[in-house]
Amino acid sequence: MADDQDKLLIDEEETVQIKDLNKVTTVNNTDLLLLDDGAASSNAITFKNFLKTVNHQTFKGEELGYFKEIIKSTIATELAADKDFIKSIYDLIVDKLIGNDSDKLSNLFSKIKSRLTNSISSATLSRSDDLLIMSSSTIQKTPVPKQLIGVPSDFRSSYSFTGGTTIYPNEYQNHRVIIDLEDYNDVTLIFYKYNDDNPIYLDFQVDVESFGKSKTLSLRYSDENEKNTIYSRDSSSTRRITFSIPLYKGWYVQKRASSSGNPIPVLLKL
Repeated sequence: MADDQDKLLIDEEETVQIKDLNKVTTVNNTDLLLLDDGAASSNAITFKNFLKTVNHQTFKGEELGYFKEIIKSTIATELAADKDFIKSIYDLIVDKLIGNDSDKLSNLFSKIKSRLTNSISSATLSRSDDLLIMSSSTIQKTPVPKQLIGVPSDFRSSYSFTGGTTIYPNEYQNHRVIIDLEDYNDVTLIFYKYNDDNPIYLDFQVDVESFGKSKTLSLRYSDENEKNTIYSRDSSSTRRITFSIPLYKGWYVQKRASSSGNPIPVLLKL
């Protein structure tokens, strides 16, 4: 019977309930912490040495990489959610770039510019394209001015001859024109006021025959009498002289001027 009781005392495991332990609110460096390897032995370590071991494993040992990742992830998440912090960093970077005249930054901008320009493919400017402009620090797009494209696609290259002393826009627009100052002495080109400030492509040639008569070519608004003389030749020669002169060729803009207090059209080269 005694042998059985001794065996029972040896084999039976004693358990200690945490609720039965004394409660403390502070821990001293010399206090012991129980360490159980989960197999056969239990040991104790002072609280101070436990902290030293944990700190070493966390900040210097094998857990350092994991600790760094946790810290970086936490800080990055918190800072990314802080709008004031993001704005302050952005303003600081912009101010730094604007005020930086170092060779490194200059070389960086040169490389960026070179990369951008080298990656741009060649193209022919067309009416369907848009140009980018900056207005009040705002980038906007605008249609390509037609005078930048060159000769209009619907412009006829063959010459047509004018007849009479008064020539209207439908007679000289969109094609090459030869103005007759051989048979006529005083020829007037008519313009409309509503076309002021509009670009127009012109190709004029004037054929002149000088045989003792004055020759005059003028511009006039359709509803005015005042003229703007652009070519005149006085001749008292009895010899017949015939020649041609190019007058307008290219893009022009119709502007309004004044002569004797009356409006007259003026063509300015673009």
